[in-house]
Amino acid sequence: MKYIDIGEDYTNTPAGRFYKDKNNKKGSGEEFRETMLLPALSSLDTGEKLTVIIDNNVEGYGSSFLSEGFAGVVKYGHMDSHELLEKLIIQYTDPDFEFFKNRILEYIKNSSFASEQYQSTKTSING
Repeated sequence: MKYIDIGEDYTNTPAGRFYKDKNNKKGSGEEFRETMLLPALSSLDTGEKLTVIIDNNVEGYGSSFLSEGFAGVVKYGHMDSHELLEKLIIQYTDPDFEFFKNRILEYIKNSSFASEQYQSTKTSING
């Protein structure tokens, strides 16, 4: 099984929907999806799952980060919601993070497959 620990592997201050929302600092949902989530999902073997740990060293999440970071996989046509939910395990130990897990699952389930064409908001200033 593969893991992404958002607070340890990505950032302990996840915020914003797009690259441009963080004023050139790491932490947006778009960047998480593009640099962490999609590469990890594409490296899974058949039947393997990806565990995403959401509560280690993170205080919380905004809806824009969760929506873009997770539901963007479906919205931009990488995989449909059923396939993503089959491959994804959202893990937490702090009971306060059940709310965020439920939001992630809700955003994924309510996302329309390939409903938008992805255009990165990353600029040359961002690196």
